[in-house]
Amino acid sequence: MREVPPAVMATHRLDSQEAGRLWQWLLRRQGVGSADRYATVAEIAEAALGLHAARLSSPFATVLARARTPEVALRLWHPATHQLVTTVRCMRKTLHTLPLDLAAAAHGATLHYRERDALRQVRNAGLSTQLVARTTAAVQALLAEHGRLAPRHIEERLATGVTTVVAVRLALKLGWERGLFTYRNRSSSWNRELRTFALTAAAHPDLDMNLDRATATERLVAAYFDRYGPASLRDVTWWSGLSRTGVLAALDRIGQPLIALHTPWSPAPLYMFCNRFKEFEQVSAGEPPTAEPVLLAHEDVALKAYAETRTRYLGMLDQRVAFNQIGEALPTIVLAGRVVGTWSWDTRIRAVGLTLVRGHTSPADRAGIRRAAQCVTAALRQGYDDDSRATRHSYADRQPARLVASTTP
Repeated sequence: MREVPPAVMATHRLDSQEAGRLWQWLLRRQGVGSADRYATVAEIAEAALGLHAARLSSPFATVLARARTPEVALRLWHPATHQLVTTVRCMRKTLHTLPLDLAAAAHGATLHYRERDALRQVRNAGLSTQLVARTTAAVQALLAEHGRLAPRHIEERLATGVTTVVAVRLALKLGWERGLFTYRNRSSSWNRELRTFALTAAAHPDLDMNLDRATATERLVAAYFDRYGPASLRDVTWWSGLSRTGVLAALDRIGQPLIALHTPWSPAPLYMFCNRFKEFEQVSAGEPPTAEPVLLAHEDVALKAYAETRTRYLGMLDQRVAFNQIGEALPTIVLAGRVVGTWSWDTRIRAVGLTLVRGHTSPADRAGIRRAAQCVTAALRQGYDDDSRATRHSYADRQPARLVASTTP
């Protein structure tokens, strides 16, 4: 059957300058490189459509790049924050920290392929559905009695007789995928994990984990194009793990007017809600290009939102500058919406190291990047947990940010 593209109200063609302004406007809406940053973790997770959380450092650095002050990132572990956001496995089976309404949509839209894989693991382990069901019920009863527990403690209490450790682990995983259990990292530092699980109904009584797939997909696709449009169909299917057919059906049900944009980023048409494009036209005409350098997180959502149109931030650079061999987005340095290098955390001296792409920054740019790295270094130290950090910081304080030799891709 021939695919029917989304219905659009109008079509526009943008040159490189116009497309660049649109991309920078989109980033500023998320608090990236903007003076109008956000005051809470929940606001940032809402604006960015989640915090990628597969790497321990990612949520902290993602918030740091968009927050008004570094103290906002330090509130990631505060109980008040945990009441407003939750971490779920969802898009492409990766962890994301999301506000509760978006978590419900992301969960419901992606449950089918996550549950399928979890059930395959159960079958491959040779476990009966009856055993897994009994073990799941036992986990529920245990969490109802004790509240939040670490997986090791759950296994110690339930792995007896015919109920093996593998059975407990797979029952816990399946229950988590289905939304019965909720995950929380109870560590108070960005480089440590204290994984715990609780009953979702107890931890988040207002979180609806039973949205039907069509409704959840509609809400997730609408949220994506609201935050990240203009984007291609390949962008959204890659980001979400959903089928092209499912995305097209969701766009049709949403019924919100779309425009098609042709840009230098891709030969494919990109789609954006009409109201967002009008907003861009109204507010962006007199705005100067963003000059503030920003250090984005490992797997930052602003980069991971796209697959086909990464030239919007890479330009002519090879993707290997910003992505590793397994497709993870590296911690990057972005200037005026474009990647100009990468950064890393040096555990030896507790400081940020910088690697800049040769020929893409001026001396003034490099001075600004060093200042930004000093701020990130200070914030990362605040949220870092290491018994020896008190003795090592005396040296690191003299070297708050290092500029590594520039490289050419």
